[in-house]
Amino acid sequence: MPLRIGVRLLAMLVLSTVVLAGDVFPHASEPVSATETRVELLASGDTPADLAAALALIADLGGRVEVTSHGRVQAMVPSEAVAVLEASPLVAVQAPGIFLPLQTVDALDLIGADRWQSAGFSGFGTRVAVVDAGFQGYSLTLGQNLPTRVRVRSFRADGQINAGTDHGRRAAEVIHRVAPGATLFLVNFSTVTELSEAVDYLIAERVDVVSFSLGYIHNGPGDGTGPVNEIVSRAVAAGQAWAVASGNWAQQHWVGEFRDTDGDAAHEFAGMNEVNEHDFAAGDLITVSLRWDEPWGAACSDYDLELFGPNGALVRASRRIQNCAQDPVESLQVLATQTGTYGVRIIQAHAESPRRLELMMVGTPDRGHPLSISNPESSLSEPADHPGVITVGALTASATRTEAPYSSRGPTSDGRFKPNVLAPTGAGNASPAAAFGGTSAAAPHLAGVLAMLKQANPGADAARLAALVQTRAVSVPSVPGGSGARRVDLGLLSGLGPLLPQRSESAQLLGDIPASGLALLQYDGPDGYPVRFIHRLTGYQTVTGVYTLDLARQTWRAYIPGAPDFVNRDLVRVDDGTVLVVRLS
Repeated sequence: MPLRIGVRLLAMLVLSTVVLAGDVFPHASEPVSATETRVELLASGDTPADLAAALALIADLGGRVEVTSHGRVQAMVPSEAVAVLEASPLVAVQAPGIFLPLQTVDALDLIGADRWQSAGFSGFGTRVAVVDAGFQGYSLTLGQNLPTRVRVRSFRADGQINAGTDHGRRAAEVIHRVAPGATLFLVNFSTVTELSEAVDYLIAERVDVVSFSLGYIHNGPGDGTGPVNEIVSRAVAAGQAWAVASGNWAQQHWVGEFRDTDGDAAHEFAGMNEVNEHDFAAGDLITVSLRWDEPWGAACSDYDLELFGPNGALVRASRRIQNCAQDPVESLQVLATQTGTYGVRIIQAHAESPRRLELMMVGTPDRGHPLSISNPESSLSEPADHPGVITVGALTASATRTEAPYSSRGPTSDGRFKPNVLAPTGAGNASPAAAFGGTSAAAPHLAGVLAMLKQANPGADAARLAALVQTRAVSVPSVPGGSGARRVDLGLLSGLGPLLPQRSESAQLLGDIPASGLALLQYDGPDGYPVRFIHRLTGYQTVTGVYTLDLARQTWRAYIPGAPDFVNRDLVRVDDGTVLVVRLS
């Protein structure tokens, strides 16, 4: 059959037979400008009238609304209006969520991605979103470390997708290296309300997999609930598979019951030691947070934090009052003015009985310095404690892969096992100097694996993908205090249908391949090429149908991507010289 056969005639036959650089950590108490403050509010009720009343109050106070999402309102208001909002029964002023980026051996062979790529899988047809703080430099790497085209959307109030950090871009590079055929969405935000709006967008765009390499500190009671976890719950309910970094804070975390043998109201961490210490460098952003085991929004016990500098002087204190209507949390952030050892004390202002305390003391950038007195259990960030996400811990880069000592782990406060799996921390970097590691890199490795599994099992929902990850994971040597999680591995290719034949790298389609519409093409390559991988020969364009004419039977055979197996059983492989009609969109 000549290649230049009448395309219009064939087309008629086919048609007749086939029917997110601003402040990453905004605080309500810190002015964005000299006269304005950014606040996040929650309307007092769930009705449209409640939201309208909240919006009217903001307008009356001279404020301007930036974002609204599911009863949440983010607004800029005159600084003197914050006290009015805090006293108003129409709204509840929300504490700002504090999140931090969770920051090399080639990891593709460790997780089996090299074998799967050689067999034809690339994550093609899967939509994967990287939700992060910023994607600085992403446009310079398109067609190199990133796909030629990506979907980009910032939900920050200022619309800045770069936002002064390349953290999200590096996570996206990891995913592209593991699953180079996946469609990538780059989405950033800076507040909890903006994250809520971003999740609605990802649901509307039918995103399959989300990679989240940020960690909130004490944004809930540690049982998978809280403001951020409520937002993630919407995404999980919509069928998205979330790969979430567990956190890098196992050695920067302490947990235990309040103890005061000398009666001075200061907690004793070990023996009579009332100070827990951490080394910081000048310019580091120090974050200290304390949480205790009382109901969220109803803490009756009152604890305070005190931070001391290298010279022993008090640097900052957090002495909010808890009187049965607040969250059981105290936190502070301050820039280190000098290099040295900083210490933190916990003071009991009031408690009917000693509470179980959790202390986190971390720095940005994270230099890996541990607390002088630490323990790793229950050191998860949020939303890593969410029951519906796949929480990812980090592996060491040593020859014997074990759980990294810094990798945060459970149990959650309600006793659940976390992380669910462990993943490597290297890959997707342009050079060794541009290191990207920790659980920040582990989460996108899992996201790439999920994209591959989704392509191989197109009908699998998020729960099925999570089950596939768990059943294919392999054991690692145990370490003292480890979580017992297993290592991510794509596993064997058996039972996944026809794979690419040998010498498939030489295969090609002869003829003109348009951007869309019908194309008459001839397959040139080794016999037995699986039609489900035909997109590899069209420059990864979306193929919506492949048809070939069976001259002996005078019938058309068809392959429709995503259709059930019984639809595609007549056209599974093609041999050298086969003439195809391909529909592109």
